[in-house]
Amino acid sequence: MVYWALVANDSLVHIFKISTEGGIAVELARGSVSSPATSPDGALIVYERVDGQGTAAKAKIVVQKLEGGTPWQEIDVPSYYSAFSPGWTPDGRAITYLRTVGGATQIFMQPLAGGSPVQLTHFDTEPSDIVAYAWSSDGKKIAITRARANDTDVVMFSGFQ
Repeated sequence: MVYWALVANDSLVHIFKISTEGGIAVELARGSVSSPATSPDGALIVYERVDGQGTAAKAKIVVQKLEGGTPWQEIDVPSYYSAFSPGWTPDGRAITYLRTVGGATQIFMQPLAGGSPVQLTHFDTEPSDIVAYAWSSDGKKIAITRARANDTDVVMFSGFQ
């Protein structure tokens, strides 16, 4: 199992792995990291990392061996907050992530073999936010949960006892 958490003795986020049988958690990464996802074959993880702060911040999607060590591949993303929620295609040959383009969230796919990312969705109307997505096991379909970005409701409760 792979997860991310804060540790009491510092202010950094840590990514850990631990056996589902129990045992001691092993640190895989630390810093401004989040959203780890394990590859279908269980050999790699992908996660988000931001290097630097403020206007100098550089966002990356990092691919690393689950056994640990230095990152295997780092993919630059256009800007902090614009690429998030990395995942895997069912065959493990590419990573997918969400990226905001022109005010709408889109799904992109980056082949591990290299090349340019491929935009998989082209939403240009509300609902414009992708909240979650998941592939079918055969990789032929993708389920997407979308939400309105510019719509809010106010609900007032009264009469509580």
